[in-house]
Amino acid sequence: MTISRKCVPFTPFERDLSKSTIAIVTAGGVHLKNQDAFNIADELGDLTYREIPPDVDSSDLMVSHHHYDHADADEDINVVFPIDVLRDLQAEGFIGEIAKKHIGYGYSQQLKAMYEGTAREIANQIDRASRADAVVLTGGCPSVCHRTISVVQREIEMKGIPTVLITVSPEVSAQMRPPRALYPKGFKIGNSLGRPGMRDLQKNVLRDALNLLTQDTRPGEFVTIEYPEYGEQYEPPRVKKLGQ
Repeated sequence: MTISRKCVPFTPFERDLSKSTIAIVTAGGVHLKNQDAFNIADELGDLTYREIPPDVDSSDLMVSHHHYDHADADEDINVVFPIDVLRDLQAEGFIGEIAKKHIGYGYSQQLKAMYEGTAREIANQIDRASRADAVVLTGGCPSVCHRTISVVQREIEMKGIPTVLITVSPEVSAQMRPPRALYPKGFKIGNSLGRPGMRDLQKNVLRDALNLLTQDTRPGEFVTIEYPEYGEQYEPPRVKKLGQ
């Protein structure tokens, strides 16, 4: 089904996060080191995607993408693919489970094929195989990837699975009207969850993103949060709760 950008697909989140299963989808070019790398030699990019298992060791992940600086992700994959951060939140009881399948894909200028093919295939994989109750998504490059990840998000939402995007290129993401989005103000491209090794900050960002699922946000709305430097006092954002 094709839906106009003027209409925002929106699936209400009607569960408790502490009992929910969460999946990750990223346009940051993330894949296992033993999987085929994304084709960065073709100027048109790569339309394929990679499935990432739930028990993956983060040290076995890498990035194949040359349209953004992924040096920080090379040091700490959690800045764009927060699998260890998600495990921390599970250990704390903030979420219930980690999904059976996650997805990584990269850069492609073949937008029609991406929108009508790859995006829908990824949504089908999440719907049929991940057993996810909700999905958190991150972008890669500042332009194309932050457009395509919003399209993937919309496709997943149309499957009846609530989603939230963490975007560091809000002007681009906004063009595709993602259902829910968090903009961590001032974070650079490639650092969707902050700088390498800043696990407390990364957890704050991911908690805030997931909490948007439970809050009274308008479809297509961006929530902007300015995070203090690491070590300073942190106060979570005040957003109207559902039912208030």
